[in-house]
Amino acid sequence: MTIKELYEKLTGAYATNNLNKISLILINLYKNGQFSILRKITEIIGDYANIRIEEDGKGFSKLMMLYHPDRANFHLGEIERFYKEDNIRELHKYSHILQLDKIEEITAVMDDMEDIDYSPVYSWDFDDEELDHDGFTIIDYHKPQTHAYSAPENYSFYDAVKIREYGQTDMEYPSYYLEDYEDFELSSSKINDLDGVQFCIHARSMDLSDNQIFDLSYLISLPHLEDLNLAYNRIGEIDSLGYLRKLKTLDLSNNRINDISPLFELDNLEYVCLTGNPVHHSQINDLVNRGIAVDY
Repeated sequence: MTIKELYEKLTGAYATNNLNKISLILINLYKNGQFSILRKITEIIGDYANIRIEEDGKGFSKLMMLYHPDRANFHLGEIERFYKEDNIRELHKYSHILQLDKIEEITAVMDDMEDIDYSPVYSWDFDDEELDHDGFTIIDYHKPQTHAYSAPENYSFYDAVKIREYGQTDMEYPSYYLEDYEDFELSSSKINDLDGVQFCIHARSMDLSDNQIFDLSYLISLPHLEDLNLAYNRIGEIDSLGYLRKLKTLDLSNNRINDISPLFELDNLEYVCLTGNPVHHSQINDLVNRGIAVDY
């Protein structure tokens, strides 16, 4: 294979969409406890990358970081540089990804051949070490495992999603993964900051009740949201809700809201719960007169 042919293959392989495909397959294997398949994948790329997956899945993060979509631009930049330098030796160090060209078929065949351990997995493993591989450094974090909700701290929306999915926050979870979900159930998740919710651009339903939310500005980015539960938070001002034009049902009970005028902009609104808020009766009557069912 000429250096130009290798360069073209690697450029295609390290495109973000291909890295997305590989990383999602790896994550699903890890979540399902299919560590034997992950070990066989490391054997396939063993001529290029020295990674060991233990019986309990330890070491997975090192494998994952080789194909993490967030590093696509870095890898492509290095590949471009080595190509211009006519350095085929360094380009070959990136060739492990070519061994996973048909990763779906590879994992399907392995799945048929293996007895899979489907024991629950609640967290990723992370070691407090740096892996210097192919000219770049991979950080592999380690956090002693405790009960996921034992810490007294608060979380952002983004971190709360990680905890619900994997049991901890010290992990990579690309923000564009959030675009794939329509429903979010994050009640009682110790959320006090909605940072991250702006990436949920296809969300239609969200339960964010029983948290410590007070700022709703990030919700402006969710044009498809229809059902929203914000009960039992610390919300005082709801101007941002006036931008959610498809909103149909809304629970704002037990907050600190005294002005609901932004809701008058919502033509599709059908139901609102306002119990436990110091809202003036004149505004509640305005909602009722618009044909909206209101609990107060």
